[in-house]
Amino acid sequence: MRKTAVAVAFGAAAGTYEDDAHLQRLVAIRLFRRISALLSAAPPLPGPPHILEIGCGTGFLTRSLRQYRQDAELLVTDLSAPMVAQCRRHLGDAPGTTFLVMDGEQPCVRPPRAGFDLVCASLALQWFGDPAGALAAWAELLRPGGHLAFATLAAGSLAEWRAAHTALGLGAGVPDYPTAERLAMLWPSRGHGHIQIEPISCVYPDGHAFLSGLRRIGAHLAVPDRRPLSPGALRRVLRQVSRPAGFAVTYQVAYGWFQKDDLLA
Repeated sequence: MRKTAVAVAFGAAAGTYEDDAHLQRLVAIRLFRRISALLSAAPPLPGPPHILEIGCGTGFLTRSLRQYRQDAELLVTDLSAPMVAQCRRHLGDAPGTTFLVMDGEQPCVRPPRAGFDLVCASLALQWFGDPAGALAAWAELLRPGGHLAFATLAAGSLAEWRAAHTALGLGAGVPDYPTAERLAMLWPSRGHGHIQIEPISCVYPDGHAFLSGLRRIGAHLAVPDRRPLSPGALRRVLRQVSRPAGFAVTYQVAYGWFQKDDLLA
């Protein structure tokens, strides 16, 4: 089962994740900046905010959320138990923080009485089989007027790796990530949202370092219908991406922001 394979891969990488998850760290920082700016512009809440994080990993976004609102009631979740354990270790004894192993695509939590003020996820949605269903489920957990924020990968990500395969007549095990327009079509009803795309380039010494980095963060799984390359074919691809200045890979990161209708207005 694909979901089990994803959980196992990320769980096995929990101990090395922080050393190699450079993109994930940067995206979490930039997502948090958007969250803090938009929440700061919103009307103040009458009490401590209730926040649900999906796919916490080792806690890049979690730590920023915790520092931003120390009074928040924060529910931190991930599909991988080792990742949740690492996140808990990095946060230490943080008052108001609860940790839970949970499938974010099918959340099994009971929201606060009024609902969560914020549901957020950094680079988790691209692993889901039914992202539209997941977003709808997250929106159901929000209070009226509550917010949903995420970062995910969009069309054009890993174009250089895909192009190297195409040039050799091979198929890359890279998903067909959605366009911004397609992502905008996934928004749940009873609310409104927007999508912003930001390209981020990462440079690796060579193709070997690129693949090793993916494995060390647990993100090396190919799409389910793609067979692994033979050793010989993989060597050809690695020669294809070899450059004196290193191998530059571009990620198209989509930041999404959704606000549920305020039924009380």
